[in-house]
Amino acid sequence: MKRKSAAKAAAPLHPIPKDSWIEVIDGENEFDRNFRAGVLRAAGEAGFVRVRLVPEGQLHEDWKDPDFRAGPPAVIGALWDRALLRELRRAGVPCVLTGVREGEGTTRAENRAVCSTDNRAVGRMAAEYLLGPGRFRSFAFAPAGYEEWGAQAWWIRRRAEAFAATLAAAGKTPAPPLPIPSLVRGAGRIARDAFREWAEPIPKPLAIFAANDLFARQIAVLCDLAHVRVPDEIAILGVDNDETLCETAATPLSSIALETARLGREAFALAVRMLRGERLSGIVSLCPPSHVAERRSTSAAPLEDAFVARAVDWISAHAEEPMEVPDVVAACGTSRRFLERRMRTLTGRTILETIHEKRLGAVVRRLRDTDEPAGLVSDKLGFSSPAALSALFHRRFGRSMRDFRADLRRLPLEDLV
Repeated sequence: MKRKSAAKAAAPLHPIPKDSWIEVIDGENEFDRNFRAGVLRAAGEAGFVRVRLVPEGQLHEDWKDPDFRAGPPAVIGALWDRALLRELRRAGVPCVLTGVREGEGTTRAENRAVCSTDNRAVGRMAAEYLLGPGRFRSFAFAPAGYEEWGAQAWWIRRRAEAFAATLAAAGKTPAPPLPIPSLVRGAGRIARDAFREWAEPIPKPLAIFAANDLFARQIAVLCDLAHVRVPDEIAILGVDNDETLCETAATPLSSIALETARLGREAFALAVRMLRGERLSGIVSLCPPSHVAERRSTSAAPLEDAFVARAVDWISAHAEEPMEVPDVVAACGTSRRFLERRMRTLTGRTILETIHEKRLGAVVRRLRDTDEPAGLVSDKLGFSSPAALSALFHRRFGRSMRDFRADLRRLPLEDLV
């Protein structure tokens, strides 16, 4: 990966001060939960137990206490309070931020680092995934109107820009973006009618890329209110792979999975470096998305084709278990010849190819979350041999499993903009 802005140590490193601790800004969404888990796991592995979870507001109140300020803390997480950021900078408190207010030069300040999602890579992956099947006539982004959220909308803008640029490179022009913020403020009937007015003139099938799973869920509700079939008329793709939001939707939602826990580990490592006396500034670690967790909302199989829908759902539910084509056929209660023909016609894949695609998501999760060797992963997931898995993985991701795992653990350091 390209490295541009890693600062060199200005002085010899010292042990972590014995009274030091780390404040982790707590949050409630999937990004915050996984990021927090990465920080805490890294801290536990390092034997560093003085990690406290606090909301941003609580940190602001604590900072007013002279005894609190007298200690040598570090702060990790999303900080949007300008006054508090200035106070922390004056006091020389190391901060690893999960976002910055654009134009403030936050990352150029001493004892500042940023660990963020590579939002442009997210937008590119969304466009490439939705372009892949070649069955969508139109593409759109949600939400429009995010500009009104000010500085906290920077991640939405980057995803939207990269999505549009990738579509343009493929000769596609996105439809007008869906203005979710204004729609969801209204009553159900008002929101439904506004959604219908927006969607009706756009050629179908339409693929909508939602900036995160919460927006994707809101789109799914609007489709239900407007009696729009998902994914036959409108397909929906979110970001974060929040299973609570994705799996409980009326039509399970496909979503781009992020390596957020790895980002939390990197944030902890940067905080420790600064606590030891390494003077960092202008260092940014961008975490790329890993894969698309595919569910029914982007499936090529029409909902009325019960056999194909049942096959895809069964394969998804058993992706981390050994399975063969006859197992899928038996679960669907039909003949192999019939199911193969319907699968190929409606999805463009054979049953075996569908199994492989779903299993690769399970392979990625094991490479991310465990240290299991490739041979053990192959055996557990029922591949015919490690060599077969290796070849399939390389065709799908363009690199070996060893390199893929190494990239997950060695996050890129580059400029944020």
